[in-house]
Amino acid sequence: MPNKHLRYAFFTLAILPFLCPAYCDEHVHLDGHARAHGSTGTGHDDYSPLGVMGDHAHQAGDAMFSYRYGIMEMNGNLIGSTPVSTQDIFDEGFTMAPTSMRMEMHMLGAMYAASDSITLMAMLPLKRMEMSSRMPMPNMPNMTMTRKAETSGAGDLKLAGIFPLWAAGDHSRTLRLNAGLSIPTGSIKETDPGTTMRMAYPMQLGSGTFDLLPGLTYISEKFGGSWGTQVASVIRLGENGEGYSLGNRFQATTWYSRKLNDMLSVSARIEGATWGNIDGQDAAMIETMSMSPNARADLRGGERVDILFGLNIFLDTDRWDKWDRLFIDKDNGQLLQAKPQENSMDKETRLAIEIGFPVHQDLDGPQMKSDWSLMVGLQVSF
Repeated sequence: MPNKHLRYAFFTLAILPFLCPAYCDEHVHLDGHARAHGSTGTGHDDYSPLGVMGDHAHQAGDAMFSYRYGIMEMNGNLIGSTPVSTQDIFDEGFTMAPTSMRMEMHMLGAMYAASDSITLMAMLPLKRMEMSSRMPMPNMPNMTMTRKAETSGAGDLKLAGIFPLWAAGDHSRTLRLNAGLSIPTGSIKETDPGTTMRMAYPMQLGSGTFDLLPGLTYISEKFGGSWGTQVASVIRLGENGEGYSLGNRFQATTWYSRKLNDMLSVSARIEGATWGNIDGQDAAMIETMSMSPNARADLRGGERVDILFGLNIFLDTDRWDKWDRLFIDKDNGQLLQAKPQENSMDKETRLAIEIGFPVHQDLDGPQMKSDWSLMVGLQVSF
C-alpha cells in the first residue's frame, strides 16, 4: 500500500509557503495588475519548468500558444516498492505479464488573458501508447512469447482559468488559483486490433468522466533566482459510461530556477504524486481480469516521487519591460515613452526541455514502474 506518511509530509511541505506571505509581508494586495509571468522583471528566471502547467497568468489581451512533446518509459513491475519478475506475476495466477510500456503525448495548448484578473487556458493531448507483455506458449508452459499492443488518439480536453489571488508589494511573490475542468473527449473503448477484446485501463485514451482540476501556485524570487511550489489534483465526478471512475490524483511540486544569461536558465524540481485505485469495473474487462494485472481495478493505485532537471532557451525576445510596461530603445536602453504604442507587440519565444527520474515508487501491484520521462516544448507569447 502507498505510504500515507510520505504523502502527508510532502503536501505539508508544499503548502507551507502559502501560509507565510500574508503574515510576513507588510505590503500585501490582490494581484489585479500582476505582470505576465509574475516576476520582478529581472529576466527569464521567472519561467517555471516546462512540466509545471498553469503556473503563470497574463495581462489583459496577452496570448500564448504552446506545443509540448512528452514521453515516459516504463519497464518491469512492482508490488509496493518491491520488484517482481514475470514468473512472479504468473505465480500470482495471471497468464499475461506486462514487461514494458512507452507513452507519448503531443500537447497543444493556448492561453488568453480576458482581463488582468483571469487567464483562460486550453490543452488537448494527442496520445500514443505501446505495451509489451509476456505470455506462456500454448502446450509449452516453460517458454513464453511476447505480445504487443498499441493505441493512439486524442485524450481528454482540459479547460481552465488562472486567477491571481495575492501579490507582494513589489510583485516578487505571487499566489494564483487554478480552476479547471477535464472534458471526456478521449476514448475508453479501445480494443485490440482485429479483435473485440477491450484493452486494459492503462491503454485507454481518456477517463470517460468530467474531472475537476483545482490547484494553487506560489512563486517567489529569492536566492538569486526564482522558486515556486504548486499543489494540484484531479477529482473525478461520478462514473463513466462503462461503469467505473479512475482514482483521484493529488500532486505537489517544488522547484528552483536560475538565469545563466539573457538566453538561458536552468531548473531543478521535485514532484510527488499519489493516485487511487479504480472505483467500479469495466464489464468488458471482466474476462481479462484473471489474465493481466492491468485489467484489475484494485491494482491501479500508487504513489511516486520524481526529481527533474530543466533548461530554458529564449529566442526572438523583444526588449520590453514587463513590470512598468515601458518601451525601451534596443540600442542604448533609453526610455522612449511611458506607454507602448498601440501597434507595438511584446513577443517572446521559449524552447524548453525537462527530464525526470523516479526516486521513490510504491504501487498497488503488480503494476508497471516508471524508468524516466522527458518533455520538450515550444511556447510563443504575444
